[in-house]
Amino acid sequence: MNDRLLHAGALAIALCACLTADHASAYCRMRAGQPAQGPGTPCVDEGAPLIWSNPCLSYAVDFRGSRWFKNPDGTRDLSTVEALVDQSFFAWQDVDCGGGTPPNVVFQPLTASVCKRAEFNTIGNVNTIAFLDPWKDPCADASDPYDPFAFAVTIVWHNTTTGEIFDADMMVNDLLASRFNAGGPYAECPDTGCPEGTGVPGPADLRSIVTHEAGHFIGIGHSDVADATMFGSTERTSVEKRTLAQDDKDAVCDIYPPGDLDQSCDAAPLCGLQLNCERDQDGEPLACSTSPGNASCGNSGGGCSAARTNGEAPWGTLLAALLGLTVLRRRSGRRDA
Repeated sequence: MNDRLLHAGALAIALCACLTADHASAYCRMRAGQPAQGPGTPCVDEGAPLIWSNPCLSYAVDFRGSRWFKNPDGTRDLSTVEALVDQSFFAWQDVDCGGGTPPNVVFQPLTASVCKRAEFNTIGNVNTIAFLDPWKDPCADASDPYDPFAFAVTIVWHNTTTGEIFDADMMVNDLLASRFNAGGPYAECPDTGCPEGTGVPGPADLRSIVTHEAGHFIGIGHSDVADATMFGSTERTSVEKRTLAQDDKDAVCDIYPPGDLDQSCDAAPLCGLQLNCERDQDGEPLACSTSPGNASCGNSGGGCSAARTNGEAPWGTLLAALLGLTVLRRRSGRRDA
């Protein structure tokens, strides 16, 4: 990450393929100021747990969609991608926390964003979901790409003292998978699982990937429960992570216990909504350096500050990545890359 991200520290959480758990415990909270919780790494209880103080949340899928979903005329099929993303987020919203009551978290899909950048601004924000090819932040240094074996990363902006989440951006690796990187093709696979490729990578289930990342979006880390959506390993052909296990349900119900939110709640991002993070109102390109300097913004829950400091910065980023091993089938057998 470059200094544009105003980070006190970047942490990585990985979901790797083809691993097995040697024990089971329970869900884990993502926490500020802690090192990465990799696959199989014990959950850490130190540091403020990450949480949205206003869990009425909006998100928008970048209008360019994914190369792996096409209309009959060859154009990119954004509507199907948006529908799959919606199902992934609503899986967390529609949990029964007991007596038919849902958790106190509401998701409101927005019209498409124009934003492939992971950033938090004081001039307006959008929790964007974008498909990237090449697989890097457009504003990052060339020497600082995303992990090549990540299917997706979710960048969670938060207060490093209190753990309050300010913004979350989900980036999906839109490359063609190979021995050297994860990626597509993506699809909505049948309930029996995704077919394996023969000589080429088979599809990965987009709903499974986004459902896992949506858990990170609301502050949930990796679980030690093997059948949980937030468990830190998966097979490329699996569709199981798009269905929440009891451990996942316990997580969202404990972190966001039933309350009074409904679809009429105010889901405006902190500092206001700005769907286009790449161009200004006149259509002129926004330079990466415009993301913010010394400024402040506020909402009904209080103020926030984006002032840069050389010591303890008020901002932190936590990079939660879904990693996977690409499984290719050859005539002589299988090879994991």
